[in-house]
Amino acid sequence: MHKLDALSLPPTVTAQLWRGDHLVRAPMAGIPTGWAALDAELPGKGWPSQCLTEVLQPQAGTLEWRLTGMALRQQCQPHKPVIALGPPLPPHASGLAQCGLAPAQLVWIHSSRPQDQLWALEQLLKANAAAAVLAWLPQVQPEQMRRLQISAQQFEGLAFIFRPESSRHQASAAPLRLLVRSSQPWSLQLELLKRRGPAHSGLLELPAIPPSLQAVLPTRLLPGNAPLSPTAIPIPATAIHLPDHDSDLGRAAAPSTPLRRQRARPTSLQH
Repeated sequence: MHKLDALSLPPTVTAQLWRGDHLVRAPMAGIPTGWAALDAELPGKGWPSQCLTEVLQPQAGTLEWRLTGMALRQQCQPHKPVIALGPPLPPHASGLAQCGLAPAQLVWIHSSRPQDQLWALEQLLKANAAAAVLAWLPQVQPEQMRRLQISAQQFEGLAFIFRPESSRHQASAAPLRLLVRSSQPWSLQLELLKRRGPAHSGLLELPAIPPSLQAVLPTRLLPGNAPLSPTAIPIPATAIHLPDHDSDLGRAAAPSTPLRRQRARPTSLQH
């Protein structure tokens, strides 16, 4: 069997050839993450669009905005919001304002049922209805990730899915997977678990000081190349509660049972 020589192929075929020891050519340029060291390790030199980015972490609700904040600031568009789907804690509007999100840019979709969250995320991806979507899906299954990845291929914004660190050994269709932990002083420690390219070894140390602390921390606690603090502006966070519905991604939603009106019983505190 003759060895295939890429030099003997037509130029149009050679341009489409990808070697496994090289980063894949991304169809669209990535959105810069804010860290040159991380951009250099990602296809497209930044956070990719038209695919899912899966972020694993030891504890939900602690590092997500610090990791994505600088890219979200670049993604702000007048006609498309940044959507937070099912965060474990309500978004802190004034803190996110220091990341540079414009007023009324953030939409918070609140639902405690996994099937509702999966349905909402799939619809947002298919409709290309946001500049960026951040979804917390701790219970998502591999087959559901595959379906979401198919929907994400037509999504031009950034799509982040946050899951617990315990999911690292579970199969995932997300083309980009990474594990992020807190590191000292005021840094993020990042491990690339999967990317469209050769396996990455080692850890990346990314300085990530919250903007509200940059002005008050002493110089000796500041890591090198810390990002500058943007001007703080207030941002109202809008909460949307999803109605009951059936979802193909999750279990069928059971119809809600109407509450019976009960007569209030007198107590010793009523007069």
